[in-house]
Parts: sequence; structure tokens; C-alpha cells
Amino acid sequence: MMIHRRIVGLTVGVRRLLALSIALGLAISATWVAQGVLVALIVRRIFDGADWTAIAGFVAAVAGLTLLRAALIFVREVMAKRVAAAVKTRLRSRLFAQLLLLGPGYLEHTETGRVQSALVDGVEALEAYVGYYLPHAVVSVVVPICIVGFIVLLDPLIGAVVLAFALAVPLIPRLWDRVLGEYGQRHWAAYSSLDARFVDSMQGMVTLKALNASERRGDELRGASQALYRATMSQLSISMIRNGLVGFAMSGGVALAVAIGSFQVAAGELGIAALLIILFLSAECFRPLVELDVYWHAGYMGISASTGIFELLDTEPGVRDAATRRTGVAAPPGGAIALHNVTFGYSSDARPALADVSLDIREGEIVALVGRSGAGKTTVASLLLRFFDPQEGRLTFGETDFRDIPLDGLRQHIGYVSQDTYLFYGTIEDNLRIGRPEATAEAIRDAARKANIHAFIESLPDGYETIVGERGATLSGGERQRIAIARALLKDAPVLILDEATSNLDGANEAAIREALSVLTRGRTTIVIAHRLSSVVHADRVVVLDNGRVVESGQHGDLVSRGGHYAQLVRAQQEGAA
Repeated sequence: MMIHRRIVGLTVGVRRLLALSIALGLAISATWVAQGVLVALIVRRIFDGADWTAIAGFVAAVAGLTLLRAALIFVREVMAKRVAAAVKTRLRSRLFAQLLLLGPGYLEHTETGRVQSALVDGVEALEAYVGYYLPHAVVSVVVPICIVGFIVLLDPLIGAVVLAFALAVPLIPRLWDRVLGEYGQRHWAAYSSLDARFVDSMQGMVTLKALNASERRGDELRGASQALYRATMSQLSISMIRNGLVGFAMSGGVALAVAIGSFQVAAGELGIAALLIILFLSAECFRPLVELDVYWHAGYMGISASTGIFELLDTEPGVRDAATRRTGVAAPPGGAIALHNVTFGYSSDARPALADVSLDIREGEIVALVGRSGAGKTTVASLLLRFFDPQEGRLTFGETDFRDIPLDGLRQHIGYVSQDTYLFYGTIEDNLRIGRPEATAEAIRDAARKANIHAFIESLPDGYETIVGERGATLSGGERQRIAIARALLKDAPVLILDEATSNLDGANEAAIREALSVLTRGRTTIVIAHRLSSVVHADRVVVLDNGRVVESGQHGDLVSRGGHYAQLVRAQQEGAA
């Protein structure tokens, strides 16, 4: 038997349903045992020359047991689905909560398809194990013990033979457990790899078509598919050896019991009635084991899939939430934001994205972070949102360390517009309400007006009820960006992070947005991350990053006059525009 303790642990909260499912399985087996005994009695009476009236009652009882068993099987199927559904629902809630806890930092280093395999296919694969295999594992222990005990009363020798073969059935697979486990891991790895590549290809279909790379990508998918095929066939080849030995033990046990019983009947040591009962009960002794073997095939996929599930559940978050009751801080206290000698790298074997960075941002100040690609600008935003924690140094909100502020409280006080705008499938209004669900319709429209998107939304056939496609695919890049800006405006947080927020806007729209932002940023702490330097001219302070370090800081005019890094960036953009 394959009893996976951690999967069994997932049944906490549904143990009563699981117990009821086991009871139904035992009742079904009882009908089989009773039917076997009745059939033995019928055959015995037929051998004795009795007429049909002598066996009519037994035949009626067998028919009644058949109907009862059909009803019990139906109820057991319903119960199995309920148990599996309850476990899957609870498990998916745990996995989703774990993903929220791990945050974007985990997803940046993990393929989306692999996560999807664990959350969708992996959880579904557990249905057969928790719904069918686990309850029947108990049945396959209890029923053979009871039947063997009764056979021992009839004939100790035959009882011992049946017991030996019944024990061999669950013990033989143990010889293959380790090998089969390795092959199962390879099979699931190949399956999740193909899933990850397929999802990645579907998400990047436009790019593949545009670059005429769809055929090459198809060849890669075919290669991954062949790898899955080979892994599947390798697993099946080992599994078939196991199945052959288990099948031999099952059929051999019944055959040997009947053979010994027949010799004893010939020697006058056993009555024909006892032999018939032994014949039918021996078969019923192995019936639960035969059914368990069937459920094993379906349940083993769940065992293999559980590796990815528990790896996700066991992953330690890079950022740990602060408990309000421990720190006494319920939300950011307001005031300045500061980085104190912060060093951060995405991996230990690469150059740090930030190296010993110190930066003070006063309350209400507009600070622009500029620099070449890879300078560390977006990394600062990720640290401010606590997607990551620095390896060295610390960040403070007022006088409070970021680590002492609960994540919900911290992020509730920060508005964020990223360069890669993400819109969820749903209406425009739904997307605007994400940061402030209780917002009124007028507040939503006011934020849209300030972001210069209200007129466009009103021009749509369904207005604010217009459905945007997945990732906002039905809108242009500039339209998605302005909706994201309106979303941040609606949230009305005291701290605002604009990460290339005007990168997809034309000149006219950028000017309108800049005017709206000038109103919004009054009295608010604002961090503007920009590549287009024209958008940071009016910032209170411009901080220049280069190779993860602060190399210059000051106002636009002063930095240009110095002729340093910032001046070089301005000159390069002016030459590029020319």
C-alpha cells in the first residue's frame, strides 16, 4: 500500500466524510461476502438435488443484495467526490494563500506553467487518491482479516495459505516503491515541463508569429512531448512488472486454497459445503485487493504530483509579514522614506542590483530615479513594496523599519503604476476598483478624468462596463497605462510610485497626465522612475543610479550644468531624438 502521510494530512477537516466513505466500502464488501455465502449454499443444495422452491429464498436474497450493493456504490461514489472536492478546495486555498505570501519574488524565478501544473493538474490528480484509494485501503485491510479469520475456523491450513497470499499482495509492491517513485518523479517533471512550455507559448503567440518562430517553437514542444511519452512508458514498464506479480499472488492464493480444499474433501477431511464456502470466500478475500490495485493506478499520479504541491507549500517566503500584535504597528506612521546602506541582489552569483545605497525621501517630496537600463531603479520600487527584503541594510517609513509594518498596512499606503501594466479580465470599472473596492461611481469617473481616459471610456459602447480582454488585450498600451494611472489616482495613497508610468503615452497625453500628477502629488511622497527624462524636469530632486549605486543627486538644472552622468543621459536622449 502507498500511504503518503502528508497527503493523508490534507484530509483534516473532512475526516467524518472520509470515515463515512470507509463505512460504505465495508458495507459493499459485506454484501459481496454475504452473496458468496448464499451462492455457496445454493450450489450445495443443487448438488443435493433440492428443487427450486428450496433455493428460491436464497436467490431472492442474492437479488436483494445486488440491488442494495448498487445503491451503496452510488452513495459511495457521491461521497468519494465530496471528500475529494473538499480536500481540493482546501488545498487550493492553501496554495493560493502561499503564493500570496511568497509574492512576486517567487514568481520571478519560477515558470508560470509549473505553478499552474501544481495548482490545477496536481491538485486534480489527488482526487483519485483521497477519494478512492485511501478509503479502500482501509477496506482492503479490514475485509481480508475478517474473511481469513472465518476461513481459519473452517480449516486452519487453508486459512494460513490465504493469509500468506493476502499479505504478499501489499508487500510485493514495496520491492518496487523506490524505483517506481523515481520514475514517477521523472514522469511528473516531464509533464510539468511540457505544461510550462505550452503555457509560455500560448502567452507569447503574437511574438512567435511576428518573429516567424512558431515552427521552431512547435519543434521544441514536440521534443518535450516525446520526453513525456518516454517517461510515461518507462513508468508503465516498471508498473506492469509489479501488476503481474500482484495479479499472480491474487489468483494463486484462490487457486491454491481450492486445490488444498479439494484434496481434503477427497480425503474426507472437509465437507463439500465447507469447500464451497472456502471457494467463494477466498475470492471475496482478494476482491478488495483487486479493486485497490485498480485505484492504485489512478492514485499514483496524485503521489507523483504531490511533490510539486508540497515543494510550493514548503517554500519559505523571502519576505515575512510582521504581526501587528507583535510589533504594535498597524500601518505606516507617515513621514519620510529612507534606504540605509541597502545592498540587494536577485541571486548570489550575480552583481548586486543595488550596492550600499542610501537615500532619504522627505515627506511630500517628488524624487525621480533615473539611470541606464539595469541601474537598479525598478529594484528600488520592488524593495519599497516589499516584494523583496535587502540582504544588507534596511528601509524605514518615518522612524519605523519596513519589516515591522504589516504588509497589508504598508501596501495600502502606497500607490503603484508599473511599466508593464496588468489589467484583469473583466470590466474597466472592475479594474479601477481593485485598489479601492468601496469607491463611488463619481470617484471612479473623477480619477479617470484626471488620467485623461474618461472621454475614451465613455466613447465605448458599454462605457465603464466594457469588458477588457485578458491582460487588457483589447486596449492599446497607452490606454492600459492611463487606466492604471487612474487606478492609482483612485486609491489616493499617501505614497506614489510611478515606474515608467508615462512610457506608453504620446506627447499630448503625457502633458495632460503630468498636469494631473502635479495636482495629485501635492502633499504626497512620490517616487518617479523614468527613462524619458523630460518627465522628471520638474521633480524636487533627481537621483541618478549607475550599476546599483547613487552617483548623483540634485535638481534637473544643477545636474545638467555639472556635466556628469545625468548630463550625459540628457545629451544622449537629445541626440537620439534628433
